[in-house]
Amino acid sequence: MKKIFFGLAVLFSLGSCESIGFDDPSTLTNAEAIEKIKSLGYVLTTSSVQTAFNTTTNNAGGSHFSLWADQSTNTNGSQSWWDFANEPRLRLNNNSAYRGNAAVREVYSNFYQSNLDATKVIDLIENQKLTIYDDKGADRTKDCLIGAYYAKGVSQGYLGAIFDRGLIVDDVNLKLKEFPNSYKELIENGIKHLDKTLQLIAETPNLNFDFLKGVTISKGDLVLLINSLSARILSSVARDKAEAENLGSPYWNRVLAYANKGFTSDYTITTTVGGYYNALVDVLERPYGTASYVPADIKIAYLADKTKKTPTAYPTNNSVILGPIESDDKRFYQYFTYTSNFGILLEARGRGLFSNYMRSRWMYPKLSTLNVAGAINPYFLAEETRLLRAEAKYWLKDYNGAAAELNASTASRKQKGGLPDVIANASALRDAIHYEYAIEIDGAGGTFVPFTFMRRNDLLQGGTPTQFPIPQIQLELIGEPVYTFGGNESAGEKGKFGELGTARDNGWKPASK
Repeated sequence: MKKIFFGLAVLFSLGSCESIGFDDPSTLTNAEAIEKIKSLGYVLTTSSVQTAFNTTTNNAGGSHFSLWADQSTNTNGSQSWWDFANEPRLRLNNNSAYRGNAAVREVYSNFYQSNLDATKVIDLIENQKLTIYDDKGADRTKDCLIGAYYAKGVSQGYLGAIFDRGLIVDDVNLKLKEFPNSYKELIENGIKHLDKTLQLIAETPNLNFDFLKGVTISKGDLVLLINSLSARILSSVARDKAEAENLGSPYWNRVLAYANKGFTSDYTITTTVGGYYNALVDVLERPYGTASYVPADIKIAYLADKTKKTPTAYPTNNSVILGPIESDDKRFYQYFTYTSNFGILLEARGRGLFSNYMRSRWMYPKLSTLNVAGAINPYFLAEETRLLRAEAKYWLKDYNGAAAELNASTASRKQKGGLPDVIANASALRDAIHYEYAIEIDGAGGTFVPFTFMRRNDLLQGGTPTQFPIPQIQLELIGEPVYTFGGNESAGEKGKFGELGTARDNGWKPASK
């Protein structure tokens, strides 16, 4: 009998295999194969896909990027949120003992685990020529191959958007321990896998994509999702405006091509018991009495205030409480709620971080959590694909085309917001797209959106890290020096591949001193 090995000399914990009950999670023996192999591939595919979905809307990491993007604010020590919201910006602490480093580690380990599980499934099917069965004995080989390539594409693409470097793991026998691949290589390899997924879907008429608990994604929706995610991931490569410009027309035409084949209506997922829910939106909208656990940053009110009286930082005079703003955008009153209750915001940690607005679009006040059966979770909004189309045309200098996207009668800013047309010039278009990401997309963009839009358009506050480093614990395992990004004193610093690692002081507002 053929002996099947799943050895991989890399730095990951093989939690999914451990949960199946192997004594050694890196090796499957003959005896175990007889007992386990029929459903192993299906179990690994399910684990891989679920981990990819969960991590694309993760609280850890997602809430931290929301703070760095000035979408949210906080003075709470929970998850070290205060450190990420702080002004002036702090250098990211890449110490494994640091509470906030859990965000870096969790995003890293989750996506690498998803990729690793998927790599094993592909090896089973393509190299070992095995048939994959589900726990009911049905042949699921084609479905699992599609699920595996999907999870690999998303995981590698997201790792490239979030981290400065990594290791492309497409071979179960890989022995390399270093992190030689740049963020660009991770993204391109992820897109290659997503393209392969689209090819396999076209060849599989009876696809059953049932890897999320209680949810089956239709073939049509899966194609739309892959195209939408591909546009999002590709657009997120640049670490600053200069890099985005230098990508050139062929690159932005690729983004546009994917976005043109993406969602035209919101893609949402209904929570099932023990199934997927959007943990990021859940925490961003979580109420704290009549206040918010993670308030919307004052940037939101600043952008929406038609009187332009809202400051870019909250008044430090503790006798001043800002009143509700006036906005021409009808959506603002649907998506955000005014409160004079500062909740858990602590004045001793900087009153300038205060805010009077909380989110009330997807969950609050009807629900106190999305982790309840029947709750509706945003996963990919149609307006994001519109914004990706508009921005691609912006970089292609098709300003009239970009304006037409934003001024279409079906655009949310027109249909729901009642806002006037955007002028077809570069400055007005960038401001309008930034506004839409801030108001319309917000937490529904998942782990790194709107952060990556602000990054590639030089809108981050000076001193903000543009990316995560490889976690300390991984670097020390292979003897590489620990490094990090961020801090006002490091504004403009470059990373290993010449990319901007810490934002310059040319963002949406001047950096605090």
